[in-house]
Amino acid sequence: MTTPRRYWIRFDPQQCSDPRFRQGVGVTGFDVPDCLSMVVKLFPDEPMPPVRRITADISLAEPLPVNPRYLGVPVWRGVWYPPVNLETGPTRAIDRRGAPSEYPTPVTASGRRMRVSETLHTKTTWRDEIPHINGLLWPLVTMHHAEYGRGMRLSAPALRAVCATDPTYGDMVREALDYMIAWRPTPDEWFDATETRFADQRDLDEYLRAFRDYLFGTRPEPLYPPGSEPLSPEDEYMRAIRRLVITRPEPIHPPGSEPLSPDGEQGFARAARQTPVESSTLRSEAE
Repeated sequence: MTTPRRYWIRFDPQQCSDPRFRQGVGVTGFDVPDCLSMVVKLFPDEPMPPVRRITADISLAEPLPVNPRYLGVPVWRGVWYPPVNLETGPTRAIDRRGAPSEYPTPVTASGRRMRVSETLHTKTTWRDEIPHINGLLWPLVTMHHAEYGRGMRLSAPALRAVCATDPTYGDMVREALDYMIAWRPTPDEWFDATETRFADQRDLDEYLRAFRDYLFGTRPEPLYPPGSEPLSPEDEYMRAIRRLVITRPEPIHPPGSEPLSPDGEQGFARAARQTPVESSTLRSEAE
């Protein structure tokens, strides 16, 4: 069976009465009839409007005519705009009987997915293609950043718990990780995103697979990125010492009195002019 492809289907605006579909429908399927058979189910009470244009292999890095916050999971087979598959999950049954027999010839999106190294002028990177990357920066990028370091040892168990208690969020993280593993970012691409350096491609591939198996499989612990090794007891002690902030307490002066500065001439002159009685009075007031 062929690999699923992403399509953007636009209807005739004059005959599309539902405002949800005015800008089009995003759907992933094996071919156009497969996609149309799923799209037609969005119109249970009326005929599907005539299709005006079908764009194949659209890139999520290209601007879409809709708000990207309201996309489903484009790597799943099914309708992802509107985000139907967030509720239904991937569509597994294949039934093309409802697909219209006539439709426009699909056109291929002009944008082509590129790796960073292919051109110096592109602003598109491999991670822009990751589904829901704007909402998954923490588990997919930030957690693995060199500056985060040993914090991943605390965050990885927390992320695992969140994915288990929130199935929708967990499905999004799983599909995004599957995409990253299939894409296989190079060590240079990974360093560009996280500033974490892996020695070779094999180490990075193993790291990503272990991270996925820890979150959604039976692996008891992930592989931690370079630089996140636990500190020795001596280094941990020195780190704690460096974090200590010692401040010198300010002197407390009696109410109504002026602080005497040994560096100021007025302070010494005033102290010299005080009589024993005045000095005794000041001491009693301070007490």
